[in-house]
Amino acid sequence: MTITESLLKEIELGREGRNSGFTLGLPKLESVIDGVTKGTYTTVFSNSGAGKTNLVLFSYVFQPLMSHLDDDNFKVYYFSLEMSSSIIFGKLLSMYIFYKYGIVLSIKDLLSRKRNYRLSDKNYKIVQECIPWLNKIESKITVYDKGLNADIMYSILCKDLEKYGTITETDKRKIYTPNNPDLVYVVVIDHVSLLRPRPTKSLKQEIDETSGYLITLRNRYGISPVVVQQANREQGNMERRKQGMNNFTINDTKDSGGPVQDSEIVLSIYNPNRDKLATYRGYDVKKLGNTFRVISVLKSRYGEADVEIGVNFFGQCNWWRELNFYNFWN
Repeated sequence: MTITESLLKEIELGREGRNSGFTLGLPKLESVIDGVTKGTYTTVFSNSGAGKTNLVLFSYVFQPLMSHLDDDNFKVYYFSLEMSSSIIFGKLLSMYIFYKYGIVLSIKDLLSRKRNYRLSDKNYKIVQECIPWLNKIESKITVYDKGLNADIMYSILCKDLEKYGTITETDKRKIYTPNNPDLVYVVVIDHVSLLRPRPTKSLKQEIDETSGYLITLRNRYGISPVVVQQANREQGNMERRKQGMNNFTINDTKDSGGPVQDSEIVLSIYNPNRDKLATYRGYDVKKLGNTFRVISVLKSRYGEADVEIGVNFFGQCNWWRELNFYNFWN
């Protein structure tokens, strides 16, 4: 198939409604970035404790997963460099229990890690009722929680993706034909600062090479990379505050700007309560407290950028909810 033929095929698929993004669970954000879409590279960053991993789990794993539990259109390969696979699944279980039963059970509750606390028989029964759901999602999510570098990641993904299609080679390039053209294959790296550089590489070089491989895999296989990255906001903070620049900019990622440069979409998460602000963009921070977050679309190659959306983040059950309005920066 020529490049022109490939493009025309994509246009036809779009006319059939098959290029529409999967839900993020956040409608206003979806209206800006189109949801979880095939072949889109996204970077999500914030400082520690703001909820970047939880947002990725909620919007790029849990929400589309719930919409595609009974079909083969969604798969996730999750490189978890900070948490074990059991903790990742525990967080997803916490979301599901809140979604299905309306009960808040944090990962600490589920594992009885609180002092002088044991999970009750009633709540343990709920966990047991969720086992069929856990078994179902385990068939759709692969979690890798070991040491990782660019070469290991590339090798793992190439091998896994070959299960979902065939590759033919021409004189100029390799062409991948998926068994299911509707499959959205999300690859999460959480987070890239925890990559283990090879002996001849710096951390920045390792991150940049990893990002380069993700672009190659996106172009060849149509994967949707989601890179989680730490923010670097220590230097110059006071000076920026004096200028009224409280939120993040696209230049605030730590260790490397490579993923931001390579991404189609860049999101940041800002907690104004941490900066002791009384209000932010019309939101009453004092009233909303530490549940208030601002998700900013800092880059979007296919749509609007410089958009801020106010949300509630309920950390105990890893749940996100949009507030009543959002703002466009001037």
